[in-house]
Amino acid sequence: MGLGAVLVSALVYGVVSRYVNERAEANIRNVMLTHRGLHRYIQENMHPTFFKAQADGQVGLDFYSPIIFSSSYIVRVMHGLYNEERVKDGRPPIYYKMASDNPRNPVNRATPYEAQLLRRFNEQRDLKEFREVTDIDGEPFLVHAMPFLETGQACLRCHGKREKAPIGLQNLYPGEGGFNEHAGVIRAVEIIRAPLSKERYAALLLTGGLLGGLVGLGSLTLFNRHLRSKVQERTIALEMEIVERGRAEQQVRILNQDLERRVDERTQQLKAANHELDAFAYSVSHDLRAPLRAIDGFSQALDEDYGETLQVEGRDYLHRIRRGCTRMGDLIEDLLTLSRSTRRPMENLSLDLSRIAQEVIQELRSTGADGRTEFVVQPGLVAQGDPVLVRSVLQNLIGNAVKFSSKVETPRVEVGMVSGSHPAAFFVRDNGAGFDMAYRDKLFGAFQRLHDAEEFPGSGIGLATVQRIVQRHGGHVQASSQPGEGALFTFTLGA
Repeated sequence: MGLGAVLVSALVYGVVSRYVNERAEANIRNVMLTHRGLHRYIQENMHPTFFKAQADGQVGLDFYSPIIFSSSYIVRVMHGLYNEERVKDGRPPIYYKMASDNPRNPVNRATPYEAQLLRRFNEQRDLKEFREVTDIDGEPFLVHAMPFLETGQACLRCHGKREKAPIGLQNLYPGEGGFNEHAGVIRAVEIIRAPLSKERYAALLLTGGLLGGLVGLGSLTLFNRHLRSKVQERTIALEMEIVERGRAEQQVRILNQDLERRVDERTQQLKAANHELDAFAYSVSHDLRAPLRAIDGFSQALDEDYGETLQVEGRDYLHRIRRGCTRMGDLIEDLLTLSRSTRRPMENLSLDLSRIAQEVIQELRSTGADGRTEFVVQPGLVAQGDPVLVRSVLQNLIGNAVKFSSKVETPRVEVGMVSGSHPAAFFVRDNGAGFDMAYRDKLFGAFQRLHDAEEFPGSGIGLATVQRIVQRHGGHVQASSQPGEGALFTFTLGA
Protein backbone atom coordinates (compact mmCIF):
# COMPACT_ATOMS: atom_id res chain seq x y z
CA MET A 1 0.00 0.00 0.00
CA GLY A 2 2.83 2.39 0.88
CA LEU A 3 4.66 1.60 -2.34
CA GLY A 4 1.46 2.16 -4.30
CA ALA A 5 0.90 5.52 -2.58
CA VAL A 6 4.46 6.59 -3.38
CA LEU A 7 4.07 5.55 -7.03
CA VAL A 8 0.75 7.38 -7.34
CA SER A 9 2.23 10.47 -5.68
CA ALA A 10 5.22 10.36 -8.03
CA LEU A 11 2.86 10.14 -10.99
CA VAL A 12 0.77 13.03 -9.66
CA TYR A 13 3.89 15.11 -9.06
CA GLY A 14 4.98 14.47 -12.65
CA VAL A 15 1.56 15.40 -14.02
CA VAL A 16 1.31 18.53 -11.85
CA SER A 17 4.87 19.58 -12.73
CA ARG A 18 4.14 19.08 -16.41
CA TYR A 19 0.94 21.08 -16.09
CA VAL A 20 2.80 23.90 -14.28
CA ASN A 21 5.51 23.92 -16.96
CA GLU A 22 2.91 23.98 -19.74
CA ARG A 23 1.09 26.87 -18.07
CA ALA A 24 4.36 28.78 -17.70
CA GLU A 25 5.27 28.00 -21.31
CA ALA A 26 1.87 29.22 -22.53
CA ASN A 27 2.30 32.49 -20.62
CA ILE A 28 5.83 32.94 -21.97
CA ARG A 29 4.69 32.18 -25.51
CA ASN A 30 1.94 34.79 -25.19
CA VAL A 31 4.51 37.40 -24.15
CA MET A 32 6.82 36.33 -26.99
CA LEU A 33 4.06 36.53 -29.61
CA THR A 34 3.02 39.95 -28.29
CA HIS A 35 6.60 41.17 -28.77
CA ARG A 36 6.75 39.66 -32.25
CA GLY A 37 3.53 41.38 -33.20
CA LEU A 38 5.01 44.69 -32.07
CA HIS A 39 8.16 43.99 -34.12
CA ARG A 40 6.03 43.34 -37.20
CA TYR A 41 4.04 46.52 -36.70
CA ILE A 42 7.24 48.58 -36.49
CA GLN A 43 8.81 46.93 -39.54
CA GLU A 44 5.72 46.58 -41.73
CA ASN A 45 3.96 49.85 -40.87
CA MET A 46 6.28 52.36 -39.16
CA HIS A 47 9.34 51.76 -41.39
CA PRO A 48 7.53 52.18 -44.75
CA THR A 49 5.75 55.27 -43.42
CA PHE A 50 9.06 56.77 -42.24
CA PHE A 51 10.89 56.09 -45.52
CA LYS A 52 7.97 57.50 -47.51
CA ALA A 53 8.05 60.64 -45.39
CA GLN A 54 11.79 60.93 -46.13
CA ALA A 55 11.17 60.42 -49.85
CA ASP A 56 8.45 63.09 -49.81
CA GLY A 57 10.77 65.52 -48.05
CA GLN A 58 8.73 65.57 -44.84
CA VAL A 59 11.66 64.13 -42.83
CA GLY A 60 15.32 64.90 -43.37
CA LEU A 61 17.49 62.20 -44.95
CA ASP A 62 19.98 62.50 -42.07
CA PHE A 63 17.28 61.99 -39.38
CA TYR A 64 17.26 58.74 -37.40
CA SER A 65 16.04 57.98 -33.87
CA PRO A 66 15.88 54.48 -32.30
CA ILE A 67 13.03 55.66 -30.09
CA ILE A 68 10.63 55.71 -33.05
CA PHE A 69 12.49 53.49 -35.54
CA SER A 70 14.40 50.59 -33.88
CA SER A 71 12.09 47.66 -33.16
CA SER A 72 14.61 46.01 -30.81
CA TYR A 73 14.93 49.26 -28.80
CA ILE A 74 11.16 49.84 -28.64
CA VAL A 75 10.36 46.24 -27.61
CA ARG A 76 13.17 46.22 -25.02
CA VAL A 77 11.87 49.42 -23.40
CA MET A 78 8.28 48.14 -23.52
CA HIS A 79 9.31 44.87 -21.84
CA GLY A 80 11.09 46.81 -19.11
CA LEU A 81 7.87 48.72 -18.38
CA TYR A 82 5.97 45.40 -18.45
CA ASN A 83 8.34 43.98 -15.80
CA GLU A 84 7.85 47.06 -13.62
CA GLU A 85 4.09 46.46 -13.67
CA ARG A 86 4.62 42.76 -12.81
CA VAL A 87 6.71 43.73 -9.77
CA LYS A 88 4.00 46.17 -8.66
CA ASP A 89 1.51 43.31 -8.90
CA GLY A 90 3.69 41.06 -6.72
CA ARG A 91 4.99 38.91 -9.59
CA PRO A 92 8.63 38.19 -10.43
CA PRO A 93 10.12 39.91 -13.51
CA ILE A 94 10.55 37.91 -16.74
CA TYR A 95 13.89 37.98 -18.54
CA TYR A 96 13.68 39.03 -22.21
CA LYS A 97 16.47 39.67 -24.69
CA MET A 98 16.94 40.22 -28.41
CA ALA A 99 20.35 38.51 -28.65
CA SER A 100 22.71 38.97 -31.62
CA ASP A 101 26.38 38.26 -32.29
CA ASN A 102 26.59 41.54 -34.28
CA PRO A 103 24.48 44.03 -32.28
CA ARG A 104 24.51 47.80 -32.50
CA ASN A 105 23.71 48.13 -28.79
CA PRO A 106 26.03 46.17 -26.43
CA VAL A 107 23.04 45.16 -24.25
CA ASN A 108 21.94 42.91 -27.11
CA ARG A 109 25.29 41.07 -27.24
CA ALA A 110 24.59 37.29 -27.20
CA THR A 111 26.02 35.13 -24.39
CA PRO A 112 27.74 31.86 -25.41
CA TYR A 113 24.47 30.02 -24.71
CA GLU A 114 22.46 32.51 -26.80
CA ALA A 115 25.04 32.51 -29.61
CA GLN A 116 24.76 28.71 -29.74
CA LEU A 117 20.96 29.00 -30.11
CA LEU A 118 21.42 31.57 -32.91
CA ARG A 119 23.72 29.21 -34.83
CA ARG A 120 21.28 26.36 -34.33
CA PHE A 121 18.36 28.35 -35.79
CA ASN A 122 20.50 29.29 -38.82
CA GLU A 123 21.56 25.66 -39.37
CA GLN A 124 18.07 24.19 -38.82
CA ARG A 125 15.71 26.49 -40.72
CA ASP A 126 12.73 24.22 -40.01
CA LEU A 127 13.21 24.83 -36.26
CA LYS A 128 10.74 27.61 -35.41
CA GLU A 129 11.12 27.69 -31.64
CA PHE A 130 13.15 26.14 -28.81
CA ARG A 131 12.27 25.50 -25.17
CA GLU A 132 13.92 23.73 -22.23
CA VAL A 133 13.90 23.74 -18.43
CA THR A 134 17.39 24.46 -17.13
CA ASP A 135 19.08 25.53 -13.88
CA ILE A 136 20.66 28.97 -13.82
CA ASP A 137 22.63 29.90 -10.68
CA GLY A 138 20.97 27.00 -8.85
CA GLU A 139 17.39 28.04 -9.70
CA PRO A 140 15.10 26.34 -12.27
CA PHE A 141 14.02 28.42 -15.26
CA LEU A 142 11.91 27.78 -18.35
CA VAL A 143 13.75 29.09 -21.41
CA HIS A 144 11.79 29.81 -24.61
CA ALA A 145 13.55 31.08 -27.75
CA MET A 146 12.39 31.95 -31.26
CA PRO A 147 14.45 33.08 -34.28
CA PHE A 148 14.06 36.73 -35.22
CA LEU A 149 12.94 37.58 -38.73
CA GLU A 150 15.22 36.40 -41.51
CA THR A 151 17.23 39.28 -43.02
CA GLY A 152 15.72 40.37 -46.34
CA GLN A 153 16.80 42.86 -48.98
CA ALA A 154 14.73 45.60 -47.32
CA CYS A 155 16.60 44.97 -44.06
CA LEU A 156 19.96 45.65 -45.76
CA ARG A 157 19.00 49.30 -46.14
CA CYS A 158 19.93 49.71 -42.44
CA HIS A 159 21.94 46.51 -41.80
CA GLY A 160 23.96 46.21 -45.04
CA LYS A 161 27.08 48.18 -45.90
CA ARG A 162 27.66 51.03 -43.50
CA GLU A 163 28.19 53.64 -46.22
CA LYS A 164 24.77 52.78 -47.75
CA ALA A 165 22.85 53.14 -44.50
CA PRO A 166 20.83 56.31 -43.66
CA ILE A 167 23.08 59.22 -42.62
CA GLY A 168 21.32 59.61 -39.27
CA LEU A 169 21.91 55.93 -38.49
CA GLN A 170 25.64 56.20 -39.38
CA ASN A 171 26.02 59.26 -37.17
CA LEU A 172 24.25 57.59 -34.22
CA TYR A 173 26.26 54.33 -34.38
CA PRO A 174 29.89 55.02 -35.31
CA GLY A 175 31.04 51.39 -35.03
CA GLU A 176 30.46 48.41 -37.30
CA GLY A 177 27.86 46.74 -35.01
CA GLY A 178 24.65 45.93 -36.82
CA PHE A 179 26.14 46.56 -40.28
CA ASN A 180 27.56 44.21 -42.94
CA GLU A 181 24.70 41.70 -42.58
CA HIS A 182 23.67 39.41 -45.45
CA ALA A 183 20.25 38.55 -46.85
CA GLY A 184 18.91 35.11 -45.93
CA VAL A 185 20.59 35.04 -42.49
CA ILE A 186 18.82 35.04 -39.11
CA ARG A 187 20.74 37.78 -37.36
CA ALA A 188 19.11 37.62 -33.92
CA VAL A 189 17.21 35.34 -31.56
CA GLU A 190 14.47 36.36 -29.08
CA ILE A 191 14.77 34.72 -25.66
CA ILE A 192 12.38 34.76 -22.69
CA ARG A 193 13.28 33.12 -19.39
CA ALA A 194 10.81 32.61 -16.51
CA PRO A 195 11.52 31.25 -12.98
CA LEU A 196 9.85 27.99 -11.90
CA SER A 197 10.83 27.79 -8.19
CA LYS A 198 7.40 28.70 -6.76
CA GLU A 199 5.55 26.51 -9.23
CA ARG A 200 7.70 23.48 -8.35
CA TYR A 201 7.22 24.16 -4.65
CA ALA A 202 3.45 24.28 -5.09
CA ALA A 203 3.53 20.99 -7.04
CA LEU A 204 5.61 19.36 -4.28
CA LEU A 205 3.24 20.65 -1.59
CA LEU A 206 0.17 19.32 -3.38
CA THR A 207 1.81 15.93 -3.91
CA GLY A 208 2.73 15.72 -0.22
CA GLY A 209 -0.86 16.43 0.78
CA LEU A 210 -2.12 13.78 -1.62
CA LEU A 211 0.35 11.20 -0.30
CA GLY A 212 -0.81 11.85 3.26
CA GLY A 213 -4.44 11.51 2.22
CA LEU A 214 -3.81 8.24 0.35
CA VAL A 215 -1.95 6.73 3.30
CA GLY A 216 -4.72 7.77 5.70
CA LEU A 217 -7.48 6.43 3.46
CA GLY A 218 -5.64 3.16 2.90
CA SER A 219 -5.09 2.70 6.64
CA LEU A 220 -8.77 3.37 7.32
CA THR A 221 -9.83 0.84 4.66
CA LEU A 222 -7.58 -1.88 6.11
CA PHE A 223 -8.87 -1.14 9.61
CA ASN A 224 -12.52 -1.47 8.52
CA ARG A 225 -11.74 -4.73 6.70
CA HIS A 226 -10.04 -6.06 9.83
CA LEU A 227 -13.11 -5.29 11.98
CA ARG A 228 -15.48 -7.02 9.57
CA SER A 229 -13.21 -10.06 9.36
CA LYS A 230 -13.10 -10.42 13.15
CA VAL A 231 -16.88 -10.28 13.53
CA GLN A 232 -17.36 -12.78 10.70
CA GLU A 233 -14.85 -15.21 12.22
CA ARG A 234 -16.57 -15.07 15.63
CA THR A 235 -20.02 -15.56 14.08
CA ILE A 236 -18.93 -18.59 11.99
CA ALA A 237 -17.29 -20.23 15.00
CA LEU A 238 -20.45 -19.82 17.09
CA GLU A 239 -22.71 -21.23 14.35
CA MET A 240 -20.48 -24.32 13.92
CA GLU A 241 -20.66 -25.05 17.63
CA ILE A 242 -24.46 -24.82 17.61
CA VAL A 243 -24.73 -27.23 14.63
CA GLU A 244 -22.42 -29.78 16.21
CA ARG A 245 -24.43 -29.87 19.42
CA GLY A 246 -27.69 -30.37 17.53
CA ARG A 247 -26.44 -33.70 16.12
CA ALA A 248 -25.97 -35.36 19.52
CA GLU A 249 -29.63 -36.14 20.34
CA GLN A 250 -28.78 -38.86 22.94
CA GLN A 251 -27.07 -36.26 25.08
CA VAL A 252 -29.69 -33.53 24.72
CA ARG A 253 -29.87 -32.55 28.35
CA ILE A 254 -26.15 -32.59 28.99
CA LEU A 255 -25.33 -30.94 25.70
CA ASN A 256 -28.03 -28.26 26.22
CA GLN A 257 -26.54 -27.37 29.56
CA ASP A 258 -23.07 -27.34 28.05
CA LEU A 259 -24.33 -25.33 25.09
CA GLU A 260 -25.95 -22.73 27.33
CA ARG A 261 -22.75 -22.43 29.26
CA ARG A 262 -20.64 -22.13 26.13
CA VAL A 263 -23.07 -19.70 24.49
CA ASP A 264 -22.98 -17.54 27.58
CA GLU A 265 -19.17 -17.63 27.52
CA ARG A 266 -19.07 -16.81 23.82
CA THR A 267 -21.57 -13.99 24.32
CA GLN A 268 -19.42 -12.49 27.02
CA GLN A 269 -16.38 -12.93 24.80
CA LEU A 270 -18.17 -11.25 21.90
CA LYS A 271 -19.24 -8.38 24.15
CA ALA A 272 -15.68 -8.02 25.37
CA ALA A 273 -14.36 -8.28 21.82
CA ASN A 274 -16.84 -5.69 20.58
CA HIS A 275 -15.89 -3.42 23.45
CA GLU A 276 -12.21 -3.87 22.54
CA LEU A 277 -12.99 -3.26 18.87
CA ASP A 278 -14.85 -0.05 19.72
CA ALA A 279 -11.95 1.11 21.88
CA PHE A 280 -9.53 0.18 19.11
CA ALA A 281 -11.67 2.01 16.55
CA TYR A 282 -11.68 5.22 18.55
CA SER A 283 -7.95 4.90 19.24
CA VAL A 284 -7.12 4.39 15.58
CA SER A 285 -9.47 7.19 14.52
CA HIS A 286 -7.62 9.49 16.93
CA ASP A 287 -4.27 8.34 15.51
CA LEU A 288 -5.56 8.94 11.98
CA ARG A 289 -6.79 12.40 12.88
CA ALA A 290 -3.39 13.37 14.33
CA PRO A 291 -1.50 13.43 10.99
CA LEU A 292 -4.52 15.11 9.38
CA ARG A 293 -4.38 17.86 11.99
CA ALA A 294 -0.63 18.17 11.39
CA ILE A 295 -1.13 18.51 7.63
CA ASP A 296 -3.91 21.05 8.14
CA GLY A 297 -1.91 22.98 10.76
CA PHE A 298 1.26 23.22 8.69
CA SER A 299 -0.78 24.16 5.62
CA GLN A 300 -2.43 26.95 7.61
CA ALA A 301 0.97 28.11 8.93
CA LEU A 302 2.39 28.05 5.42
CA ASP A 303 -0.56 30.07 4.13
CA GLU A 304 -0.25 32.65 6.93
CA ASP A 305 3.55 33.00 6.84
CA TYR A 306 4.34 32.62 3.16
CA GLY A 307 0.96 33.01 1.42
CA GLU A 308 1.81 36.49 0.17
CA THR A 309 4.88 35.17 -1.66
CA LEU A 310 2.93 32.43 -3.46
CA GLN A 311 1.12 32.93 -6.73
CA VAL A 312 -2.65 32.46 -6.94
CA GLU A 313 -2.24 28.81 -8.00
CA GLY A 314 -0.01 28.07 -4.98
CA ARG A 315 -2.51 29.51 -2.51
CA ASP A 316 -5.30 27.58 -4.21
CA TYR A 317 -3.32 24.36 -3.75
CA LEU A 318 -2.97 25.12 0.00
CA HIS A 319 -6.70 25.72 0.36
CA ARG A 320 -7.42 22.43 -1.45
CA ILE A 321 -5.14 20.57 0.97
CA ARG A 322 -7.01 22.04 3.95
CA ARG A 323 -10.39 21.15 2.44
CA GLY A 324 -9.08 17.62 1.82
CA CYS A 325 -8.07 17.32 5.52
CA THR A 326 -11.55 18.39 6.62
CA ARG A 327 -13.18 15.91 4.25
CA MET A 328 -10.89 13.09 5.45
CA GLY A 329 -11.89 13.81 9.05
CA ASP A 330 -15.57 13.62 8.09
CA LEU A 331 -14.95 10.30 6.30
CA ILE A 332 -13.29 8.85 9.41
CA GLU A 333 -16.27 9.82 11.59
CA ASP A 334 -18.82 8.52 9.06
CA LEU A 335 -17.02 5.19 8.72
CA LEU A 336 -17.03 4.75 12.50
CA THR A 337 -20.77 5.51 12.53
CA LEU A 338 -21.32 2.93 9.78
CA SER A 339 -19.29 0.34 11.72
CA ARG A 340 -21.22 0.96 14.95
CA SER A 341 -24.59 0.66 13.19
CA THR A 342 -23.88 -3.01 12.37
CA ARG A 343 -22.72 -4.00 15.90
CA ARG A 344 -25.05 -2.07 18.18
CA PRO A 345 -27.52 -4.31 20.16
CA MET A 346 -31.03 -3.79 18.81
CA GLU A 347 -34.25 -3.05 20.68
CA ASN A 348 -37.70 -3.82 19.30
CA LEU A 349 -40.12 -1.09 20.38
CA SER A 350 -43.24 0.53 19.04
CA LEU A 351 -42.22 3.70 17.20
CA ASP A 352 -44.11 6.87 16.22
CA LEU A 353 -42.35 7.59 12.90
CA SER A 354 -44.34 10.80 12.34
CA ARG A 355 -43.04 12.27 15.60
CA ILE A 356 -39.47 11.12 14.90
CA ALA A 357 -39.60 12.67 11.41
CA GLN A 358 -40.82 16.00 12.84
CA GLU A 359 -37.98 15.96 15.40
CA VAL A 360 -35.43 15.30 12.64
CA ILE A 361 -36.85 18.21 10.60
CA GLN A 362 -36.59 20.53 13.62
CA GLU A 363 -32.97 19.45 14.13
CA LEU A 364 -32.18 20.20 10.47
CA ARG A 365 -33.74 23.65 10.73
CA SER A 366 -31.87 24.43 13.94
CA THR A 367 -28.57 23.55 12.25
CA GLY A 368 -29.15 25.91 9.30
CA ALA A 369 -31.07 23.80 6.75
CA ASP A 370 -32.63 25.75 3.90
CA GLY A 371 -35.64 27.59 5.38
CA ARG A 372 -37.33 27.59 1.96
CA THR A 373 -38.01 23.85 2.11
CA GLU A 374 -41.65 22.78 2.54
CA PHE A 375 -42.00 19.64 4.69
CA VAL A 376 -45.05 17.37 4.58
CA VAL A 377 -45.20 14.54 7.16
CA GLN A 378 -48.13 12.09 7.07
CA PRO A 379 -49.62 11.68 10.57
CA GLY A 380 -50.10 8.31 12.26
CA LEU A 381 -47.00 6.55 10.92
CA VAL A 382 -46.15 3.67 13.33
CA ALA A 383 -43.65 0.81 13.15
CA GLN A 384 -41.62 -1.65 15.24
CA GLY A 385 -37.86 -1.28 15.55
CA ASP A 386 -34.86 0.15 17.31
CA PRO A 387 -35.53 3.87 18.01
CA VAL A 388 -31.90 5.00 17.70
CA LEU A 389 -31.22 3.14 14.45
CA VAL A 390 -34.56 4.06 12.84
CA ARG A 391 -33.96 7.72 13.74
CA SER A 392 -30.60 7.43 11.91
CA VAL A 393 -32.45 6.12 8.81
CA LEU A 394 -34.78 9.13 8.78
CA GLN A 395 -31.95 11.56 9.50
CA ASN A 396 -30.01 10.33 6.45
CA LEU A 397 -32.99 10.13 4.07
CA ILE A 398 -34.54 13.48 5.04
CA GLY A 399 -31.12 15.15 5.16
CA ASN A 400 -30.34 13.89 1.66
CA ALA A 401 -33.73 15.06 0.40
CA VAL A 402 -33.12 18.57 1.77
CA LYS A 403 -29.61 18.68 0.29
CA PHE A 404 -30.49 17.49 -3.22
CA SER A 405 -33.61 19.71 -3.48
CA SER A 406 -31.83 22.88 -2.28
CA LYS A 407 -31.12 24.03 -5.86
CA VAL A 408 -34.76 24.11 -7.01
CA GLU A 409 -36.95 27.20 -6.68
CA THR A 410 -39.57 25.68 -4.33
CA PRO A 411 -38.00 22.66 -2.53
CA ARG A 412 -40.46 20.11 -1.08
CA VAL A 413 -39.85 17.00 1.06
CA GLU A 414 -42.55 14.44 1.91
CA VAL A 415 -42.54 11.63 4.49
CA GLY A 416 -45.32 9.05 4.43
CA MET A 417 -46.45 5.42 3.95
CA VAL A 418 -47.31 3.67 0.69
CA SER A 419 -51.08 3.07 0.74
CA GLY A 420 -52.08 -0.61 1.05
CA SER A 421 -48.51 -1.88 1.43
CA HIS A 422 -47.83 -5.05 3.43
CA PRO A 423 -45.57 -5.08 5.27
CA ALA A 424 -45.81 -1.33 5.77
CA ALA A 425 -43.55 0.54 3.33
CA PHE A 426 -42.52 4.06 4.30
CA PHE A 427 -41.15 6.66 1.90
CA VAL A 428 -39.19 9.92 1.75
CA ARG A 429 -39.72 11.91 -1.47
CA ASP A 430 -38.22 15.18 -2.78
CA ASN A 431 -38.42 17.30 -5.94
CA GLY A 432 -34.67 17.86 -6.26
CA ALA A 433 -31.83 16.87 -8.57
CA GLY A 434 -32.71 13.17 -8.86
CA PHE A 435 -30.35 10.61 -10.42
CA ASP A 436 -29.97 8.24 -13.38
CA MET A 437 -31.52 4.83 -12.62
CA ALA A 438 -28.76 3.20 -14.68
CA TYR A 439 -26.49 3.74 -11.65
CA ARG A 440 -28.90 2.64 -8.89
CA ASP A 441 -26.78 -0.47 -8.12
CA LYS A 442 -24.06 1.89 -6.85
CA LEU A 443 -26.44 4.02 -4.79
CA PHE A 444 -26.14 2.13 -1.47
CA GLY A 445 -22.41 1.37 -1.67
CA ALA A 446 -19.98 3.08 0.70
CA PHE A 447 -18.17 6.05 -0.92
CA GLN A 448 -20.37 5.78 -4.03
CA ARG A 449 -21.55 9.18 -5.28
CA LEU A 450 -23.75 10.00 -8.27
CA HIS A 451 -23.38 13.80 -8.06
CA ASP A 452 -20.55 16.33 -8.02
CA ALA A 453 -19.06 16.61 -4.50
CA GLU A 454 -18.52 20.36 -4.95
CA GLU A 455 -22.21 20.98 -5.72
CA PHE A 456 -23.64 18.50 -3.19
CA PRO A 457 -20.97 17.82 -0.51
CA GLY A 458 -21.02 14.62 1.51
CA SER A 459 -19.05 11.47 2.37
CA GLY A 460 -21.07 8.88 0.42
CA ILE A 461 -21.67 6.84 3.62
CA GLY A 462 -25.26 7.87 4.49
CA LEU A 463 -27.19 5.54 2.18
CA ALA A 464 -24.87 2.62 2.99
CA THR A 465 -25.75 3.17 6.68
CA VAL A 466 -29.48 3.27 5.80
CA GLN A 467 -29.30 -0.05 3.94
CA ARG A 468 -27.46 -1.86 6.76
CA ILE A 469 -29.91 -0.64 9.43
CA VAL A 470 -32.94 -1.61 7.34
CA GLN A 471 -31.45 -5.04 6.64
CA ARG A 472 -30.84 -5.58 10.37
CA HIS A 473 -34.58 -5.00 10.88
CA GLY A 474 -35.40 -7.65 8.25
CA GLY A 475 -36.56 -5.08 5.72
CA HIS A 476 -35.33 -3.69 2.44
CA VAL A 477 -34.79 -0.24 0.90
CA GLN A 478 -35.08 0.85 -2.72
CA ALA A 479 -35.02 4.07 -4.74
CA SER A 480 -36.52 5.41 -7.96
CA SER A 481 -35.81 8.68 -9.75
CA GLN A 482 -35.35 10.62 -12.96
CA PRO A 483 -32.63 13.29 -13.36
CA GLY A 484 -34.07 16.70 -12.50
CA GLU A 485 -37.41 15.23 -11.28
CA GLY A 486 -36.60 14.38 -7.67
CA ALA A 487 -36.10 11.02 -5.95
CA LEU A 488 -38.28 8.52 -4.01
CA PHE A 489 -36.74 6.28 -1.30
CA THR A 490 -38.95 3.47 0.06
CA PHE A 491 -38.09 1.19 3.01
CA THR A 492 -39.66 -1.48 5.21
CA LEU A 493 -38.77 -2.61 8.73
CA GLY A 494 -39.79 -6.27 8.49
CA ALA A 495 -43.17 -7.87 9.23
